[in-house]
Amino acid sequence: MKPSALNSGLLRRLPRGHVRLLRELGSLADKQHLPLYLVGGVVRDLLLRRKNWDLDLAVEGDGIAFARIVSRRYQAGLAVFERFATARLQLSYGPKIDIASTRGESYSIPAALPDVKPASLERDLHRRDFTINAMAIQLNRATFGRLHDPYGGQRDLKAKTLRVLHEESFRDDPTRIFRAVRFMERFGFRLESKTRRLLHEAAAATNLISRLSGPRLSNEILLLFGERHPARAIDSLVKLKLLRFLHQKLRYTKKVERLVAVLPQVLVWWKGRNLDSQIDRPLLYLMALLSEAGPSVLRSVSQRLQLSSAQRRAVEQAGRVTDRRAQILSCSEALPPSRVYDLLADLPEEAVVLIAAKSRALKGSDGFKRCRRRILRYMLRDCHVAIAVRGDDLARLGLKPGPQYGKILDRLLEARLDGEVITEEDERGLAERLVKRFRAGC
Repeated sequence: MKPSALNSGLLRRLPRGHVRLLRELGSLADKQHLPLYLVGGVVRDLLLRRKNWDLDLAVEGDGIAFARIVSRRYQAGLAVFERFATARLQLSYGPKIDIASTRGESYSIPAALPDVKPASLERDLHRRDFTINAMAIQLNRATFGRLHDPYGGQRDLKAKTLRVLHEESFRDDPTRIFRAVRFMERFGFRLESKTRRLLHEAAAATNLISRLSGPRLSNEILLLFGERHPARAIDSLVKLKLLRFLHQKLRYTKKVERLVAVLPQVLVWWKGRNLDSQIDRPLLYLMALLSEAGPSVLRSVSQRLQLSSAQRRAVEQAGRVTDRRAQILSCSEALPPSRVYDLLADLPEEAVVLIAAKSRALKGSDGFKRCRRRILRYMLRDCHVAIAVRGDDLARLGLKPGPQYGKILDRLLEARLDGEVITEEDERGLAERLVKRFRAGC
């Protein structure tokens, strides 16, 4: 292993509580005669002076046994993943901590989950994706703060370069293709020439990414769309011809490109109105990417990515359903609040934002103003409107249970929304009149 720097001062860039905790963990490791290291992205981000307080630790020895000692010491919650020699701890105060044994990995076939076995720190770092993520800081008391950089991660950080650690990297784990795109967009880095060739070769292999499980592919896609500039990431996916792994018929049309381009403005508007609490931004960008797709493609992508039921429901609203509603909500004709309610009430909030973005992309600023005014009234007022009359009240008025209940209750809500009834007394009066009509067979 290459010489390493002692007392680099990197750890002082962490919050004081984190540094104190790492010193305590280093002392605890000393008592067990275990070398302990801070590893992975947090080391990279410390060198880049970027905030990242995730604590990923590696132990040259039994990481799970050490994690159990830490769990008892801090009365922390513990989850163990035996196959990967990894444990996750949640302290009652402070951060989550991942603790793993230093390990080597082998792949029985490309894209499979790895088989792991104990290994040295140097080999553990060599199994990682890029040199910039293959550094470690020692935490034992005598060497606290020593930086280990056996593969030139600091050099590549300074050169703003992404470099894989070995030729089979992308074939072993094709998720690294998407990770490369993510880091390029996040840090403004370029691919080292050999890494670029290997990435293009792996991306061109039609049977490689298709071997990834739905959750693994979904995780990488959503992480990519969670970056600061998702439009750039999508451009990279298009250039690498990676959209075909979502669906062969998926195309990045000019219309979709315009929609993706206006999403940041619409999200600024949404956030400025304190409406952003429930928005899943990566899912929203996936919906925008799929916005020209037909129902069968939307269903197929949802199945391929094995999305949750809530995510699937949102994605399957991305296409023509939101197109039609964006057209109506941005029109210049008068729309009663009940009509707006009918258009928006069954949609997840990501679909509502997508409608606003479509109105901006398709109808320009005037259409967007009309659409957002209607959406704002719905979100801040009308979606909270409730009626006082219930089914029991209709039964007491002599109406037999049946589909007419729903029709009457819908009509009462419409009247409330449109201001036809104001008070509870007005509402009950309307309910009595409607019941009489139904009982009379009108």
